Amino acid sequence: MSARFPLALLGALAYASASEAADAPPPAAFTTLQCTACHVIPTVAAAPRTESCAGCHAWIESVAQNPAARAKAMEIFPKWPRYEVDVKTYFAVPDLGVAAARLDPAWVRAYLADPYDVRPGLPETMVRLGPEAKAGVDDIVAWFSARSRPVSATPTPSAANIPAGEALFTTRSCATCHAFGGRFPGPGIPAAPDLQHARDRMTDDTLVAWIQRPSAFGSTAMPDLGLTVTEAVALRDFIVLADPRTHPSLMAVATSAAPRSPVAAPRWDDVESRVFGKICVHCHMDPAQNEGRVGPGNGGGFGWPATGLELQTYASVVANRDRILAAMHRREVEAPRDVVPAGEEPQAIARPQKPGMPLGLPPIPADDIALVELWYRDGAPE
Repeated sequence: MSARFPLALLGALAYASASEAADAPPPAAFTTLQCTACHVIPTVAAAPRTESCAGCHAWIESVAQNPAARAKAMEIFPKWPRYEVDVKTYFAVPDLGVAAARLDPAWVRAYLADPYDVRPGLPETMVRLGPEAKAGVDDIVAWFSARSRPVSATPTPSAANIPAGEALFTTRSCATCHAFGGRFPGPGIPAAPDLQHARDRMTDDTLVAWIQRPSAFGSTAMPDLGLTVTEAVALRDFIVLADPRTHPSLMAVATSAAPRSPVAAPRWDDVESRVFGKICVHCHMDPAQNEGRVGPGNGGGFGWPATGLELQTYASVVANRDRILAAMHRREVEAPRDVVPAGEEPQAIARPQKPGMPLGLPPIPADDIALVELWYRDGAPE
């Protein structure tokens, strides 16, 4: 089991209502570190669509459902049909106000320093922040601490409660939304966290309060189940003490993505549509095609310095072969930490000094990397 991160200052206090949450002013780091590109943050303006992952993808989805708007978009953006196929991420965006009310600030600090996937049903996860983010992380953790909701003291978790807690987990249909490692593989709802990580993300007392009445922490999709304190404690004890690796009758089945169809002699259109234009250009834009915007990868962002690497034009992709392939392979090295198999703990790995590409998303599939490598070996034909 992984180490717990106890939260000081929590005593025998009843948790407050959502309206009584600490009104801590948000730090500037939420903007400078591009947190608003993905997250809803109380009193902080959302990033404009042109600078927002979540906002841009939500806009594409809404336009795709409006025939008149879609026709206009297709006139302006020649590759619009591809956007409708490729855009599958950043629709479920956590509200950091609700997260701050329940997450252990000590865990938040450790997570921001070395993130991993707590929602296996979503392809995206927290981006790895760079060295320039340190001061901002301190401010963000302080904000989380100030907004932590006081909760009542509860009994120390007891293994004797595991059977009752597991029965509640089943009868209250928790697995409809949540995975619990390999014991209850899933998940039912992609945005619902895998509960094998709850023992680290929340303190024992906060977890009981959250299970019993999640609405007290703010607007959330988690329903109030009407549990008694005794039932909430039993369910908590199952979550924090049960072995998440296996279940007597349920076993996680390993799956892998089907290989993509091979391209015998790839050209620029092939690698652009499958790799560079699908993923890389979001962070490595050509300013000439984007009203001067260069993206956080090209111009610096998430605590990382600017790379000056533009991946939207043929000439730049050809000229930066070694840097591009190295970044793709670094992401493969990071993946054992970022993508956590059901029932397993996040691996402790030595991350490369430079981040892999793409940040916050799974590694580019091996067959797509092989496609790019073949294209380079063939002389990068247009």
